[in-house]
Amino acid sequence: MQNNLRITRFVVLAVGVGLLLASSRTLAHHGANLYDMSKAVVLKGTVTKFYWGNPHNEVSFDVPDEKGEVGHWVAYTEPPLVMLERGWTRKSIPVGDKVTVYIFAAKNGSTVGTLNRIVLPDGKELTAYGAPGAPAPAPAPK
Repeated sequence: MQNNLRITRFVVLAVGVGLLLASSRTLAHHGANLYDMSKAVVLKGTVTKFYWGNPHNEVSFDVPDEKGEVGHWVAYTEPPLVMLERGWTRKSIPVGDKVTVYIFAAKNGSTVGTLNRIVLPDGKELTAYGAPGAPAPAPAPK
């Protein structure tokens, strides 16, 4: 009887720890509180890569600063099926294009974030906005 109680307690504890570990990984992956969703940062740069695939699309782009040093940024979108509904395709963002990117940047200062929207050289705007509770996109510069 005493052994069964110990085994039951161990199993319950192990399952509880497993659930905590799994949920922390999920929160980290989905950016729980990692990005400053209160305002989109506006960056002008050149697209270096556009990855269309699961679990998220990625737009990589280089942004020169005032000193001419280049920062390498990555902006994440939602999965391809969601982006298709917003008018995106795997050919929406050509490598080499000079773009204006609105990004909810990482709070820790790293050069990553979740994409709000992107303005292409011809002025076409692709919206990636859609995170629940996120503020409305800032107006495009004229």
